[in-house]
Amino acid sequence: MKMFAFLLVCMLASGAFAADTCYQDVSMDCGQASNSLALPRCNAVFGNYGRHGNVATEMQAYANLHLERSYEYLLSASYYNNYQTNRAGFSKLFRKLSDEAWEKSIELIKHITKRGDTMDFARRSTQEEKTDKNYTVELHELESLAKALDTQKELAERAFYIHREATRNSPHTHDPEIAQYLEEEFVEKQADTIRNLAGHTADLKKFILANNGQDLSLALYLFDEYLQKVV
Repeated sequence: MKMFAFLLVCMLASGAFAADTCYQDVSMDCGQASNSLALPRCNAVFGNYGRHGNVATEMQAYANLHLERSYEYLLSASYYNNYQTNRAGFSKLFRKLSDEAWEKSIELIKHITKRGDTMDFARRSTQEEKTDKNYTVELHELESLAKALDTQKELAERAFYIHREATRNSPHTHDPEIAQYLEEEFVEKQADTIRNLAGHTADLKKFILANNGQDLSLALYLFDEYLQKVV
């Protein structure tokens, strides 16, 4: 029965085009009368993805970056949700940012495997600094918004970098599918998030300045109430 199935595969492969490398793998195994079909090139990899340049490795690093930033946002959300800090609006904002980063990391992993690659959770980008940076959770409200804004800009700049790598004018690195994916799923949405965080930062600054430093806790309380309604 196994031999019959093997011969059937070889018969089906004989109708393919010789230029197809997957077909060549099948033909080679059939010609050698192998008992197992390895077919190393019969996969979902196409174009230049994973073959030249660093688009594939940067996509893996980008997924890992979203995972890391998701946990950092979650730490900030927990900090503002404790009984001492008690900023439900800030906690809601950072929880939303954490959930969005987590969802994007899952989407990236799915797209990486869709293109025939495997996910490496240890992968880091060539654009990342070599020095280890500790994430500071206990920041005051304006600092935390500024940090969140910088983080979103970092994610957007990394998407631009991968897009630039995928759209190089080179027959060895050009990958329009990755470029379109980044444009549709990341670039436009990141612009909206950056705009919203920049607006929150500017609004909180106005709250503080309008209070003239007399009762900062009241200004922060009112802004937190505002965040609960708009986030």
